[in-house]
Amino acid sequence: MLEHRYRAFLCYSHRDSDWADWLHGALESYPVPPRLVGIATNAGVIPARIAPVFRDRDELPSAANLSEKVSDAIAQSANLIVICSPHAAQSRWVNEEVRAFQRLGRSDRIFCLIVDGEPGASAWAGREHDECLPAALTKRLDAEGRETGEMLEPIAADARPGKDGKSNARTKLVAGLLGVDLDDLRHRERRRRHLRTTAALALGFVVVCLTTALAINAVIARRDAERRQKQAEDLIGFMLGDLDDKLRQVNRLDILESVADKSVKYFASTPIADANDATLAQNTRALQKIGQVRYEQGRMTEAENAFNAARTTAEELVRRGPVNAVYAVLDADTLNWLGQVAWARGDLEIALQRFRAALSKLDALSTEQQDGADALALVGSVRTNIGRVLEANGALDDARAEYTVVLATYKRLNARQHDSLQWKSEVGYAHNNLGQIAWKEGRLDEAIREYASDLLIKTNLASLEPASNERREDLLISKAILGKSLAAVGESALAERYIGAAVTESKRLMELDATVASWQEDAGYYALMLSAVQRARGDLAGANRLGDIAGRQLRALAAQDAENAQFARDLVESEMEASRRLLEARRTADAAALLAAAGKRFRDTLKDDAEDRRSLQLLARIDVIDGDVAQAQGDPVAARTAWLAAETRTRKLITASRDPTLLDVRANALIRLDDRDAANALLGQLAAMGYRDADLVVAAKSHGFQFEPDADARLRIAAAIGTLDESSGNAASEVSATR
Repeated sequence: MLEHRYRAFLCYSHRDSDWADWLHGALESYPVPPRLVGIATNAGVIPARIAPVFRDRDELPSAANLSEKVSDAIAQSANLIVICSPHAAQSRWVNEEVRAFQRLGRSDRIFCLIVDGEPGASAWAGREHDECLPAALTKRLDAEGRETGEMLEPIAADARPGKDGKSNARTKLVAGLLGVDLDDLRHRERRRRHLRTTAALALGFVVVCLTTALAINAVIARRDAERRQKQAEDLIGFMLGDLDDKLRQVNRLDILESVADKSVKYFASTPIADANDATLAQNTRALQKIGQVRYEQGRMTEAENAFNAARTTAEELVRRGPVNAVYAVLDADTLNWLGQVAWARGDLEIALQRFRAALSKLDALSTEQQDGADALALVGSVRTNIGRVLEANGALDDARAEYTVVLATYKRLNARQHDSLQWKSEVGYAHNNLGQIAWKEGRLDEAIREYASDLLIKTNLASLEPASNERREDLLISKAILGKSLAAVGESALAERYIGAAVTESKRLMELDATVASWQEDAGYYALMLSAVQRARGDLAGANRLGDIAGRQLRALAAQDAENAQFARDLVESEMEASRRLLEARRTADAAALLAAAGKRFRDTLKDDAEDRRSLQLLARIDVIDGDVAQAQGDPVAARTAWLAAETRTRKLITASRDPTLLDVRANALIRLDDRDAANALLGQLAAMGYRDADLVVAAKSHGFQFEPDADARLRIAAAIGTLDESSGNAASEVSATR
């Protein structure tokens, strides 16, 4: 029998939560007779304890499917226990959970505890409301998951008055869970009770004396421990369960923040040494959630503090249970988040160290442990992050290798848990990342195809969960990235359509909550992107209107988090685009002042050792526009100096690179320097890729350079664009989901 994370999953209507409380405690505290431990039965090897038992402590979300947490727990549970009552029989979610377990092919591991109502009452006229068995428990499924019409007779313990009673019902369930004979288990229980009674009589006098002395302190300590444990369970369940799921759907980070603050205060009063493993694991997850909220708000220092605190508790868990996969995954996940904080600050070397340390911890797990859903999902996330750092450093072959593993990993998870929308979304992002690599390698048609696959997936997911803000943001990002690539290959009208849709959707999200950092960046950066397309098409009024909106948004974002390197890059791009619009309006003095201030501020934000490829390329673009401004002001010497600076910067980056965005910057500098041989070579290389950025076309023409479209490249690009209106077989198979 496969090893499962949970011994059993408690399935119940939340109106029967008192029964769930009792049964959860009764099972996890049950002392399995020592003589049975280690015996192999049809239910597996008998453990020393029936734990852990999973129970969902919060209401399920008001969505069309089971939550990710519940679906994963069901898949990781060896048995399903259904608390049967009229409430359960009428609960859609109880029925869904039973069906989900049955679809795993483990119908023989379903057990019932009848607490109220009457089984089979649905067939009695006038007694239908007394039925206690959910419909899924009465009809067998075939191999395809369809109802056969054949009636089931589920194994049931009956805790109703006059039936088994609580104690016998518990014993009956335990016998089923362990796969042992009920009479044998009862016999061993009686023998154990007899031995305990004999020992108690022999030690009675001593026990009485000790108990008398310690009774008051024991009661006080127990009540205090119970109070603290209840407080912890309520708090963590509240934060990590339904509240987190629902608030993230609508991005109510303000409420999540207040919960996080309460959690920090509670855990600060509980020494690590006094916490049991379960509480410590909850502590770690809570601190991770706190860090995520801070991260999403753009508060990197506070996020790092929370993740470091989570790392401390995670390391303690690993120390206590060095072979426990759950603890190892928690520890690796915390390192992954710390790497993302370093990435946001622009510390790529530190980010890569943290990501690789996280991957090393996952690689140390056994093969079976690595195959768990949580471990696989984290491997996908960590390798994605490693790939992004490698990509930013120009190591494209290594980055592609990481992204290829990521795509295979999430396809594997998607095949295993096909009802999970999260894995489908991750498959889409893996296509997007591979598209970025293809783009930087000059394979623009392949990049567009990968972006189209991602867009198809994100469109389907958004249609399945139209109320999910996460799905809406995923979709608008996919549209914007595709639109930007279309603009670069000369399809400006089509680009405007896709980027315009992204801008419209980002405005809607901002209307819901203007404090979410990622939504603020979406609204600002994609407005900037659309402004550039409109300026290149000659719509200067529309470009100015959108550019002003983008500038205000990105300035506010950069001021909110001065440590965020990406926000700084976004803002300087906005100011560069604004200076180009000012140049076209012949406001050269204003353009010069804006560009000088932007360039100085951006250089001041760079650390001495942080001139990475992205920053160097951005500085080269500033140099090109700086030269254009100087030329417009009648200073050809200053103009040439600026263009030479751009040429020098790009020469450092250009070695063996086919990244069209970088080649574009260098070509613009060489065109202005009138280096005809070098410029023509680059223009020919870009044309062969199908690259047709409108600004480069204008620059080449105005300086007397030939930059004609390449016929073969245009055919490849046209074929790739044609896939935007097709249902690609591979992408469609990755998206299609029966909900």
